[in-house]
This record gives sequence, C-alpha cells and structure tokens, in this order.
Amino acid sequence: MGTADLMPGVSGGTIALILGVYKELIQSIDSINLKNLKSLKLQGFKSFWNNINGPFLSLLFSGILTAVFAFSFAIDWLITHHPIPLWSFFLGLLLASIFILKKTLKEWGGLNTMLMLFSAALSFFITQITPNEGEIGLFYLFLSGFFGIIAMILPGISGAYILLILGAYTTVIGLIKDFISGLSTLNIEILIPTASQLLVFVLGIVLGLRIFASILKWLFDKEHDKTMAVLIGLMIGALHKVWPWQENFEWVLGETTKTISKPISPFAYSENPQLFLSIIFFLVGLSLVWILERKKTQ
Repeated sequence: MGTADLMPGVSGGTIALILGVYKELIQSIDSINLKNLKSLKLQGFKSFWNNINGPFLSLLFSGILTAVFAFSFAIDWLITHHPIPLWSFFLGLLLASIFILKKTLKEWGGLNTMLMLFSAALSFFITQITPNEGEIGLFYLFLSGFFGIIAMILPGISGAYILLILGAYTTVIGLIKDFISGLSTLNIEILIPTASQLLVFVLGIVLGLRIFASILKWLFDKEHDKTMAVLIGLMIGALHKVWPWQENFEWVLGETTKTISKPISPFAYSENPQLFLSIIFFLVGLSLVWILERKKTQ
C-alpha cells in the first residue's frame, strides 16, 4: 500500500482490496472512537489495544511507512527510467482485481450499474485535472494530507495524483527525501524544519482517515453492494491512467491551454514500447492477484 501510494495513478486502497484487508482496515480505524478511548482509562491499555485491533493497525501502518521511506527514491527512479514495465505491472494488478471484486456483489441491478458508471466517469474526470505546483504553506500542507488520504484509501483514485492536482506532490516527496537525508547525516538544520512540515501533513492524514473511515464503514454495513459497485467504478475510471503508453497533447479551452495525456497503442508509441517486457510484468501483476485470491480462499 505504501509503495502504491507513492505513485501517481495507483491507489493504496486498490492494493488493500486485492490483499483482502480493506474492510478490516476501515473497521479498525473506525474503532478508534471516544468509547474505546474511555476504555483506555477504565480498563487499561491492553483492553484499548485489543478493542481497536491494534496489532493489525500497527503492523499495517508500519509496513506503509517503511515503504514510503524506503522506496521514495526507488519509485521516483523507476517512474523516470523504467515507466513502461512498472505501469504494466500495476495495470495487471488493477484489471485482475476488478474482475475478482465483481464477484463480491450478490447481484448486479440497474442501480448498481448506474453507480458504477457514474463513479467510473468521476474517477476519469479527476485523473484528467491538470496538476499545478506552487508555494505550499503549513495550512495548505494540512489540507493536502486531509484530502490526499481520502483518495489513498479509495480504490481507483490515487492519493499521489490528488497531491499532484493540489500542487503538493513535489513538496511532499521533497520533504520525505530531505528528512531521510537529514536523518542519515544527523543534520539538525534540515531535520527539524522538514520534520515539522511532515508532522503537519501527517496530522491532516490522521484526521481525514478517521473521518472518512466512519463514512466508509457505514456504507459497507448498510449498502454493501452499492458501495462495492462505486469502488469498482472508481477503479475502472482509473485504468487509462496506468496504461503504459501515453502521449501528451494540448487542449485549448478559451484562453487556457492544458496539457493532457491520453493512452495510445504501443505500436504508435514514439519511443521503444518494450512490448515483451511489458507483457511479462503485466502477467506478473495478473498472476499475483490470482495467487493472493487463492490464498485467501484456502
């Protein structure tokens, strides 16, 4: 999940669904409430820890944080130097997971189909918004964390891409890199300001995660099939963004010119399409989902 959330175009929520931990994640986050916080005082830490599914949450978020700090440089390098095999792998993951998640619905009614189509259109529209980078203040960094985490746990909508749209992606990745560099060299002049800014960003993440988890839990409890139809639609709408072969074109809207990427055939790709390598990584992504699904059902 942490590795996926670093990549514009791939959602950590999609990975959570593929791995079968999505519902447990939402329910566990929602359990961090006033009632369970009171049990911390009345019954002790052990009871509180068990009530919020602490072992699960601590291991999951440790993994996410480890990936974020360990792979920030690697993902940046792969996107720059080996984008086609990387996107082919995630395309395989996404396609396979859509077909598997479709089986979780008890029935496909007209309303569920309409919800899926609407959320697919919404996801497609969001991923077409042109990102803008600019000066980032602390309050804006907090808001970026708040809205970014909502997308990060929604399958199909990439939290990293939302940060791009908000103009905060470069800033956040830069802060993570600076924090790692400052920590490795014990440079206090770099470490303290970057840690302070990252803390503000994390506070936004924590608040957004807690609020949105309650909404999602209620939706899963009350309207499971409709919620799954929306999530599947979000994933379908994002498929074009992880297509390995993209071409930029300019779209003139009044006095504004926007640069938008569109999927193209690998045979129309101006550079080396790396077809053989992309097919291998695509099949690896498909196979990984199939293996994980078999493991879950055994």
